[in-house]
Formats: sequence, C-alpha cells, structure tokens
Amino acid sequence: MKIGLALTICLIIVYLVISWFLSNLILHPESSLELTKTEIETEWGTTYEALVQLLPTPTEFSITTFDGLQLKGKYYALNDTPKCVIIGAHGWTSTWAGMLKYVPAIADCDCDLVLYDHRGHGNSDTAYPTGGFNEAKDLLSVTEWVQEQKEFTDKQVGWLGSSWGAATALLAGADKKQVGFIIVDAPFQDWYAAIFERVIKEYGSWTKILATGIMKIVNWRTGVDYKKASPILAAPHIEEPVLLIHSQMDNSTDSQQSVNISKHLNKQSTFHHLTWGGDHTKDVIINTEKFRGLITEFLKEVDGDFLKK
Repeated sequence: MKIGLALTICLIIVYLVISWFLSNLILHPESSLELTKTEIETEWGTTYEALVQLLPTPTEFSITTFDGLQLKGKYYALNDTPKCVIIGAHGWTSTWAGMLKYVPAIADCDCDLVLYDHRGHGNSDTAYPTGGFNEAKDLLSVTEWVQEQKEFTDKQVGWLGSSWGAATALLAGADKKQVGFIIVDAPFQDWYAAIFERVIKEYGSWTKILATGIMKIVNWRTGVDYKKASPILAAPHIEEPVLLIHSQMDNSTDSQQSVNISKHLNKQSTFHHLTWGGDHTKDVIINTEKFRGLITEFLKEVDGDFLKK
C-alpha cells in the first residue's frame, strides 16, 4: 500500500511539473521588434525598413490599461482629413510591426492607422496573456485614447485583428461599445482550442491528458477563467459588421474554427473561407491585391465614405 501511495504521489508531482512547464509556454511569449524584423525578412520577402519608409513618421504614444500596465503604440496619420481610423491588433509573439503586412491591403481606405504592442509583447509592459480576454479591454482602452486625441466617433473606428489579435477584436466586439467595423484574419474560436490544437501538433495527442491541469494552472496564474476567452461565445453579441477571413490552408489555426464562429455572426457580416494557398495570415502577403479587394468591397457595404474617392 505504501508503494502504491508513493507511486501515486510521484505521478501527481510529475503531472503537475509537466503541466506547469507547458503553462509557461502559454504564458511567456517570446516577442520583440527584432524577432518581428527577422520574420519580415525571412517570410515576407521584404524588410522592416522598406515597409516603414512607405509610411509617414508616426506619433508614438503610451497608454495605461485598466490594471496599470503601459502599452506602447504608434499613430500613423495617413490622410489629411481622415474619415476613420483603423486600430490593428497583432498576433501571438508578434509586435505592432507584424501588422505592417496589412498596410497595402487598406490602401483604399481614407483612414489613419494605429498599431500597438499587446501586453507582454514588444515594448509594452510584461504581463501574462489571457487569450484575448484582458487584451480586448486593452483594445477598448487604446480606442478610447485615440478618440480622445482625434475626436473620432465610435462609428469612425475600425478594428483590424490578426490571429490572436483577431480573437481579441471579436471579444472586444461583444462589448457595449459599438465601433464602425471589425476585420479579422484567422482567429481561434476559443483559447482552449488555440492552445491544444498547437500543443497536440507539437507534442502529440498524449498531451490531452494534461489539458485539465494545464488550464487550471493558467487560470490560477492569470486570474482569468480561460473559458471566457472565447470568440465563438462572443460572436452572437457582436452588433458591428464583421469581415471574417481565414485560409483553408492554415496549418497553425484550423480554419474550421472560423467556420464555427461565422455561424454566430450577424447578417451584416461576411466570411471568406479562402483557397488561395496561403498559410496562417499569409494570404495578405502573397495575394495582397485580392485581399485588398475583400476589404474594399466590405467597406463599400459598411460605409462608402470610409474609402478614398
């Protein structure tokens, strides 16, 4: 009996140690501008310097979140008399610069552009990520700051999210604040699905037995119930028109997750399940003009005044 008890205790300890290790992978994203620059050079076929040269010098800003963190960002005044502002939310481990790939795709928009680093990413303060839950609150804070500075109305604000940032934008969309439009590229349907789809691919299906322990540890360390980080649950509460885009060739986040989300969006929304050949959020790079066309057609339906004449 003593041997059995000792073995049980050892197994529990091993379970907790492995769960803690895997929770670290979830809660400590490796993110920096230098890493984003490397991604741009190796995967985008261009350079960071070439991209920023196409833009005016931005105004840098810092805002304080609801829980006292500092988020760093950049305001790009792209137009003399902008009709709207687009606020970009980047993906997991990326930075504000990861959203530069969308700049050519919004070339028809008569909008200014705001990019910032999520909590725990880039130059913003260190903090545990929460699958978009606290990040959605941060996006709302950035939006309020922009409106205070530039006097845009709610309907003159658009959110553009990529991957994890796309999930963030959808979660923010369920808030009572009603912005003009939401554009999202390759979101996940909930934080659990986002985590374990990738964990299983990398470490094997045996990791399913660790799911409960890992997520309980994540809940404890973040103070946020991971189940609340769920775009699919948020979708029925989103009143804004949503442009949802996801490549069927996505090897990181299965596009079925967006299919599931799309079923719960309002009738003003549009879902494009792309077959263009791009991997995770890559169609905007390899099929820029086609991607631009999707955004332009969407905004024509939302409000033609947002487009350049």
